[in-house]
Amino acid sequence: MEFLVVIAFFGYVFYLRNYADLRTSSEKEAASLGEGITLYNDGEIEKAYEYFNARIRQKPKSCIAYLYRGLCRKALGEPGEALQDIRTGLSYDDQVSALHVESGKIYLEQGRLDDALAAFNKAVSISEEQSAEPYHWRAMAFVQLGRETEAKQDMDHERTLRELLETAPTRSVAAKEAFFDKRLAINMLMIVLTGALLVYVIKDAESIHLPYLVAVFAAISIGFAEPYKGWLLAVMQSALMLAGYFLLTSPPGDQARQELENFSLYGSIVLTFAASFLGGFLKRALNMK
Repeated sequence: MEFLVVIAFFGYVFYLRNYADLRTSSEKEAASLGEGITLYNDGEIEKAYEYFNARIRQKPKSCIAYLYRGLCRKALGEPGEALQDIRTGLSYDDQVSALHVESGKIYLEQGRLDDALAAFNKAVSISEEQSAEPYHWRAMAFVQLGRETEAKQDMDHERTLRELLETAPTRSVAAKEAFFDKRLAINMLMIVLTGALLVYVIKDAESIHLPYLVAVFAAISIGFAEPYKGWLLAVMQSALMLAGYFLLTSPPGDQARQELENFSLYGSIVLTFAASFLGGFLKRALNMK
């Protein structure tokens, strides 16, 4: 039994580590490269270049690191090397709109108008109305190609989209800020499984130690999965434990067993709230590093 519990727990942790985070790989990369991105945005170009150069040596397939090293090279007056870095980034992930925008800007400066337009078209397609920048630069390409009608259409759309994005959050931001999102829904499904596991352990265990151990592990996982909404998952897991125990199981045949199960049940509920708070606190602390 203990072996099955350990397997279940580590399977849940594996799920949290690999599937509960719904960000794209490029979004995760950008988050991990925040120090270098800040250096670039603050104008510390040489320091930013050294930072991204070192990160590429550590992780040679980081498309975001190549994007920003390319931007640093462009700022340092090396457009050819910059374009090479951006192309390398695209070879690892061609679904990053900024890579297409930046390659198109370099093509535009080099007079390669058809290549620039193709890059901006791709950027518009990938951005999915979450950024007005691809429309701006595609309009610039249309102007240089003499396609004034299409340039005006893009300029008008850029203006409308900027106003929309300034007055309302983007879908990606809204998804992160919305209380009930896809990630929370997936974690709720996992809570059904952990709640069922806890009821099973409570009914099968010979002492309070195993139910308490499982409850602590599951609750810490709750905090890591949802550092700000873990309280809801803790409430849900507690409610499922109570419902499952009283509605789906038979009462024990003797008083001693009943007392053991009561201690296990109510103690696990208390531990669920305490350990989920601890897990959320630890996750928030780690995120601040």
